[in-house]
Amino acid sequence: MKAACYSTGETMPSYVYAARDQEGAVQTGLLDAVSEDEVVGILQHRGLIVTSISQKTLAAAQRQGAAFRAAKRARRMHGRVTVDDQVLLCQQLATLVEAGVPLLRSLEVVAAQVESRLLLIALDEVRRDVEAGRTFRDGLAKHPRIFSVMWLNLVETGEAGGHLAQALRQLATHFEAAQRLQNAVKTALTYPAFLMVAAVVVFGVFMYFVIPRFKSMFAAMNLTLPPLTLFVMGVSEAVQHYGVVILLVGAALGYAAKRFLGTESGQWMRDRLLLKLPLTGTLITSVQLAEFGRGLSTLLESGVPLLSGLGILENSATNKVYGQAVGHVKNAVKEGKSMAAPMGETGLFPPMAVQMVLVGEEVGELGKMVAHVARYYEERVDVMIARMTKLFEPIAIVVMGGLVLVIVLSVFLPIFNLANGPKM
Repeated sequence: MKAACYSTGETMPSYVYAARDQEGAVQTGLLDAVSEDEVVGILQHRGLIVTSISQKTLAAAQRQGAAFRAAKRARRMHGRVTVDDQVLLCQQLATLVEAGVPLLRSLEVVAAQVESRLLLIALDEVRRDVEAGRTFRDGLAKHPRIFSVMWLNLVETGEAGGHLAQALRQLATHFEAAQRLQNAVKTALTYPAFLMVAAVVVFGVFMYFVIPRFKSMFAAMNLTLPPLTLFVMGVSEAVQHYGVVILLVGAALGYAAKRFLGTESGQWMRDRLLLKLPLTGTLITSVQLAEFGRGLSTLLESGVPLLSGLGILENSATNKVYGQAVGHVKNAVKEGKSMAAPMGETGLFPPMAVQMVLVGEEVGELGKMVAHVARYYEERVDVMIARMTKLFEPIAIVVMGGLVLVIVLSVFLPIFNLANGPKM
């Protein structure tokens, strides 16, 4: 290409480039040069192999900034970054990179479509870091609240091996599986929580509004009230006189519990308790095993070393007891041992999971075997939730029916006594 001449004060064009070093790692950045040939010469002098060059004009920069501002104004839908946002981001980036779109342009396109304000701001900062010559992984690392350690490791491995799109696809698959597990657990807990709230509301309405009317009527009739009626009316009187105090105490206890569960000791107590409860213990165990298998499979298939993968899973485990168990396995692997034996020593991994890992280590297909473990326990979670939902329905009906029956009997027993001849 023929070099152009630029007079004093005239702006030299900027070129966005992508290149690989001798180890295959991707490098991107921005250079001011007279022509594309000069950019190629500069990069070759640095020992880089050029893969793409595109000129960044002032008009393009203005359009890019305007597009970002327009997207930011139009997509103030939510302030947090959800799993849906992360899945969509991975899928869109993977599609664009696979199609040969440069990473910088891909980030611009994705930023114009995200629905999270925080993610939009983070992506713009990441894009500027990549444009300045930093790696994609380093740009993501500046936002640890959005991009987890798994994000960073998979992207770093993908950049180094030249398969960034594949790494992003695996990230999307991982997040989708994690979201499905979270949604399943939420579904299992939402129905009981709803029924409990409904029972409390019904009880409060009866105690505060209905029972006092019957109490006044019974007092005017000078009836001798049975023990059940006296008990219910005593509760009603307590709700009327101390209802505000009860609500404040309940709110204070809830706030204190939330603060305590936010501490290290509170999280340990919660996680231990959840594993010991009759119904939730089995469910939480299956969820943790599914998360462990899916996470380790994703990391190993992306080229992350086993020891690094176990370290990531130790720190990202949603249950601290299982995080500690994974840490024990990691320390054993660091000493040169296999995974299967220390997994069995923890007492938290069932024999089937241990045997699958053992076979995977023996045949050199550990990633595929733990993926089978993940699928098995994901299916088990679905079955358990369906069974728990069906089991809870009759239990809830009996409990709420019993509550209503007690209240109704407390009201009608004096009326029955009156019909049989009240004692004056």
